[in-house]
Amino acid sequence: GLALGHRISVILLALAVFLSSISLVPFITPSFFPKVDTGDISIRFRLPEGTRIEETNRVMEAILKDIDEVVRPEEMRHSYGFDGETKEGVGVALGFDQGPNVGSIGFKLVDRDKRSRSSDEIAAALRERVKSIPGLNKIYVRAENAITSILMGGGKPVSLEIQGPDLGQLMQFARRVKSLMEQIPGLVDVEISQKDPRPELWVQVDRKKASDLGLNVATIARTLRNYFYGIEATKYRDAGDNYDIFTRFTERDKNRLENLPEAPLFTPDGRMIKLKNVAKIIQGQGPIEIQRKNRQKIIKVEADTYGRSLGAVTSDLKKALSKLGVPIGISIRFGGEVEEQQKVFKDLTILLIMGIMLVYMVMASLFGNLRDPFIIMFSVPFAFSGVLYAFYLTGTTLGIMSFMGVIMLMGIVVNNAIVLLDYIHLLQKRGKSLSEAVTEAGRNRLRPVLMTTLTTFFGMLPMAVSQSVGAEAWNPLGITMLGGLSVSTLVTLILVPTIYYMLERRKVSR
Repeated sequence: GLALGHRISVILLALAVFLSSISLVPFITPSFFPKVDTGDISIRFRLPEGTRIEETNRVMEAILKDIDEVVRPEEMRHSYGFDGETKEGVGVALGFDQGPNVGSIGFKLVDRDKRSRSSDEIAAALRERVKSIPGLNKIYVRAENAITSILMGGGKPVSLEIQGPDLGQLMQFARRVKSLMEQIPGLVDVEISQKDPRPELWVQVDRKKASDLGLNVATIARTLRNYFYGIEATKYRDAGDNYDIFTRFTERDKNRLENLPEAPLFTPDGRMIKLKNVAKIIQGQGPIEIQRKNRQKIIKVEADTYGRSLGAVTSDLKKALSKLGVPIGISIRFGGEVEEQQKVFKDLTILLIMGIMLVYMVMASLFGNLRDPFIIMFSVPFAFSGVLYAFYLTGTTLGIMSFMGVIMLMGIVVNNAIVLLDYIHLLQKRGKSLSEAVTEAGRNRLRPVLMTTLTTFFGMLPMAVSQSVGAEAWNPLGITMLGGLSVSTLVTLILVPTIYYMLERRKVSR
């Protein structure tokens, strides 16, 4: 009755609540998927190209020593580490970065409820500790299992894809972007995907001299491969068993650089000449790999996040990039989780709109008109208001799980308004006046509405406040549901009957 006597005040108050929640939008940052503390921490490092495996082992031991000092004994469960590469190249085929200058370390912590520090905090402490080890070219410390990282693509959350025709120009611009990203708070382990060039020996064949002797580049290359790498010459069979016969120089001769120009070559007529007579040996550098996308060279500048959400660091990075001049012929775009987030949010937005439309269509078929569903739909904007308030007060980001919670709310928040409005219609059919029907419906349906809301509220409460292992994945969903239900219920009990009274009274007066 009080609300019906102060209808304008109720409308203005509801409008103030809605607008105040909209003002919180700039403070809400998007994210992709909640990060779960599984207790896995992986460290990957890379030394300059050409580094011997012995030096890699020394760095590995230094990192393991730092781990023992940073991680408390009661926090550690088990650990592993390896460096170098497999002979068959299985690790590279599976997506692991391998080589004599590459190492990887991983360890598993005890469950989250048995330690005081999170895996992100331990990873941050290790990151500060190991980056001072001399000789490191790249190092990557992340609170994630290495195998899981590879299966998910092996990339970092923030990835800038720089494309262009000239690799040297791309590298020069990528270094500028890397320096820029290192200055943005919340971005850590910034690195360039393009590996440093490795030392090489180039054999430049004098094609005219070689042709005069009956040789060609393919023949010379095949002969040198036989000497220094080896080839399978034939097989030896004995009692049903096969043995490969592999021919090459001895270990001492093949590892001596001075033997390369002295390598013997045999002409078709049986003469022997030395390699230095038909070729020059030049020391140089060459890229390990050249990445391409859509037939264009591409270099990625990637970074991990710590202490800030993905949306917050992305927003700061976009502002910084807008002030950075992009050279002609070079394009730059976001990849990684930022790109995936945009795709998922676009799909979820379409689903949200479809959900609202379907809810309205179902109510229109139930009430047999378009006006009553329109009144009930006033509960929906205030569900958004409750979500925004909950996000702001708890520091929750808008990710996949919370977005799914918003979609779920569209079908839940209208239930109480449907019950209330349907009972008002029933009382009017029984001969009650408009004022009596609205007032009595609000009084008689208060308990059912509150019971419905509270059962859902307390059912979601453990999901929202749980601190158990893996709860980080479900906390945003619970917080979203609690915030939307709380505010929407209050609006349903006051605003919806008031709007119905105003529209129905206007209809009767006509």
